[in-house]
Amino acid sequence: MRSSADVMDVPAARPALTARTVAIAGLLAGVGVVLGLVEQWVGLAPLPWLRLGIANIVVVLGLRLLGPRAALGISLARWAIVGLLTGTLAGPTGGLALCGAIAAWAAMSALSLCGARFSVVGWSVLGAVAHSTAQFSIASVLAGSVAVLTLYPLSAAASLLFGLATGFVARLLLSRVSTVTG
Repeated sequence: MRSSADVMDVPAARPALTARTVAIAGLLAGVGVVLGLVEQWVGLAPLPWLRLGIANIVVVLGLRLLGPRAALGISLARWAIVGLLTGTLAGPTGGLALCGAIAAWAAMSALSLCGARFSVVGWSVLGAVAHSTAQFSIASVLAGSVAVLTLYPLSAAASLLFGLATGFVARLLLSRVSTVTG
């Protein structure tokens, strides 16, 4: 006689976290924090709201090396630690940063599931545009006005360029890192 447990679909167990995965994720998160702080403090003087997105390199690397779950953890750890260190975590800036980080991660993760049709450069470009789009969408809601969106075309164009640059750096680093982690 079969029990109800025999006919139920039991979800596959998640792969266990290995020490290697945790170490690489921690290293990437730490590098991401340093890059995020540098990016915050350097900034682009004439356009203080515009960031280069160099800290996103670690999320692209994490996504490629460790997968979507680890990449999300890296992104959230980077957001939280940089937010704590800069005092922006609990304010609107922290909220905008979180929305942008989640949107970028989601877009890049979705594109990574398409297989070899898109490279890490494509992931990075889509992530940068998704980040910018999410932040401007939330900012217009918080401001209660669509006037904020007048800056979006400039930000989207910059996202394309910065996403390309970030993607090429990630691709270069992956070509070097794969021999170490492989």
